[in-house]
Formats: sequence, structure tokens, C-alpha cells
Amino acid sequence: MKKFTIIFGFITLLALNACKKHDDHEDQNHDHENELITTVKLHFIESGSNDTLSFSWRQPAGPGTAITIDTIQLVAGKNYAGFIEFLDESKNPVVNVTAEIKETANEHRVVYTSTTTRVQTTITDVDTNVPAIELGLRFNVATTSMGAELGSYQVVLRHYTTSSPKTGGLQNGTTDAEVSFPLVIK
Repeated sequence: MKKFTIIFGFITLLALNACKKHDDHEDQNHDHENELITTVKLHFIESGSNDTLSFSWRQPAGPGTAITIDTIQLVAGKNYAGFIEFLDESKNPVVNVTAEIKETANEHRVVYTSTTTRVQTTITDVDTNVPAIELGLRFNVATTSMGAELGSYQVVLRHYTTSSPKTGGLQNGTTDAEVSFPLVIK
């Protein structure tokens, strides 16, 4: 009986702590944890076309497991409208983290860089800060027309909190996802 009372007391304590943490999470000033992202999908739509090129970085079983990466293939001298998706495929059903990022735009920012200067990325969406700051779920990409080139295209999703706000710049916050795609301009 004594063992049952101790176990029941421990379970009750855990339940109360869980409720307290949930209540804290509802607080507007709560510093949220980073999201688990197992898949990053980039989509490029060539100007004047309805064709969508899609490329993925995937680690569906989560950190420490096998990764598959598509090679981004863009045409020299073209312009593309782009958008990105972040998913957590370790859950069933799959969690679309992009929707949460959009809802909490002031806490997130996607940064794009390339090892080649032949690819220029311009962010086309912003958050609700005043003045507004880039969000990065939507973007435009322009490639120069100087022939074929190899490189890489890096995507970093930054996560900001009340103690490390987005208004403080890229050096603030933490990294939710950082992936590098091989890049071919043909």
C-alpha cells in the first residue's frame, strides 16, 4: 500500500508540473523551444511558366539518422518565384511546421546564401514588426546568364525569443534548421 501511495504521489506531481508548464506556455512572454524539422522543401517556379521545380533535404527519422539531399538544378539567366516548406516527418501524421512559422512570423526568419554570386535571392514576405523584418517563406531567385556552374545553396531558419528578439538582428536567436543543398546552374 505504501508503494502505491508513493507512486500515486509521484504521478500526481508530474501531472501538476505538466499543467503548470502548459499554463506557462500560454504566456505571451514565454520563450518557445526550437521546432523539430526533419524535412526542408524548396520550390522554384520559373517566370512565365507554371512548372514547379521541387528539391528536398530529408532526415525523416530525426537527428542522428540518414539524410537525403536533392541537388538544386536551375537554368542560367532565369528568374524564379520560390517558397519553402518545413516539416516534421518523425510524427504521424506529419506536422507542417511552416504553418507555425507563419503564425509566429516575428519569432522566425529564413536566411538564404549561396557559394556562387550567380544566384541572387530576394525575400518577398515580411513579419508584423514595425518596421517589418524579412520572414523568408517566400522569395525570388535570379540566376545570371554566364553558363554552367556548381556550388551550394544554404538555408538557415532562425528562431527568436523575447530574451533574444528578431529586432536584434541575425546574431540573435538560435537555429531551428540549417541545411546545404548542392547547386547546379546549367
